[in-house]
Amino acid sequence: MTFRPHSIVAVMLFSTMIYAQSSSPAAKWQAAPAAAKASSSYARYPVMSQAAEERARNLFEMFKAGQGSAIWATYPADNRKSAENGKKFVAMLAQLKTKLGPETKVVAENTAPYLLKRVTVYSRLSEFANAKVQVATVVMVNENGDTDGFTVRPLSSPPEGHNAGYKDTARLKLPFSGEWLVYQGGHGVFNNAYQMTDDRQFAIDFVLLKNGNPFEGDATRNEQFYCFGQPVLAPADGRVVRVVNDIGDNAPGKPSPDAPNGNMILIAHSNNEYSLLTNLKQNSVKLKHDDMVKQGDPVGECGNSGASVAPRVHYQLQNSAGFPTTESLPAQFVDYIADGKPVPLGEVERGQMVSNGPASSTPPAPEKK
Repeated sequence: MTFRPHSIVAVMLFSTMIYAQSSSPAAKWQAAPAAAKASSSYARYPVMSQAAEERARNLFEMFKAGQGSAIWATYPADNRKSAENGKKFVAMLAQLKTKLGPETKVVAENTAPYLLKRVTVYSRLSEFANAKVQVATVVMVNENGDTDGFTVRPLSSPPEGHNAGYKDTARLKLPFSGEWLVYQGGHGVFNNAYQMTDDRQFAIDFVLLKNGNPFEGDATRNEQFYCFGQPVLAPADGRVVRVVNDIGDNAPGKPSPDAPNGNMILIAHSNNEYSLLTNLKQNSVKLKHDDMVKQGDPVGECGNSGASVAPRVHYQLQNSAGFPTTESLPAQFVDYIADGKPVPLGEVERGQMVSNGPASSTPPAPEKK
């Protein structure tokens, strides 16, 4: 396996050509002040809002216009204390703009929240006149409108292999109740960082949001994340073939690489298809080996165990129980809603808000008090 994407926040997986905060001690993640526990509805650029997305697009337009100094001026004051860092940042942006030439096509865009801070992450995949491969730009904007990160790099995806066009037979349902964000999912590295791994190429992450945020308060405790403790459901009928249940949950931002899957359950379906649900909450799996489950049955709770940086539901369809090798398979879900539109059969993609359709018998997710 190449690396474990869920061991760090997904947007930070890409090697950074420009990320000015990395050179400043102030850039290291710290707990938000106590005031963050209050609603952020007063913020100028709330997380995942249209205002935040437009702010990020405007910053990208500054890059296209060669306004590196103007972008640097939008970083928080603590990051701008080093004049030398500012000169390097502006010079590097200018060099990149010259090498890339003008943007000729916007291939894709998506937005997602940063998992540990109140920041909107805007990602843009583009074609440039002088670039032989597509270019990914990631712009991070906090609720004040400050730039929290600005990354530009060529992006090419590794070959997806012989499973890329696989059509499953299990007729899967989404493994949760209510509407969740697809945090990682789809084909190509731009939408799914798991594409760079050997055995999790088509894995998917989902997070539960409220007012665009995955958490309340300062994101220092798992209980502050809206998805923590939410029921995780069987995607299809099957037989339990493996369970791990006794691994403690990590504090947010402190993954444990010793047992990457953490607490997990593996369910065997027919036709050599298996559903793997990992990083579950400690002691939340009440099933055992050889138990039979029906689609929609609770099989555990969303947790933060193993090599997980923050609570989320991690799902993978695969072609074996793990011996001798495991190959990840694209998962097609049935009768779901994506961004408000019904999908009879399809694959989810990063940035979509998804839920099971009205035909689902699963109840809505309870609201966290």
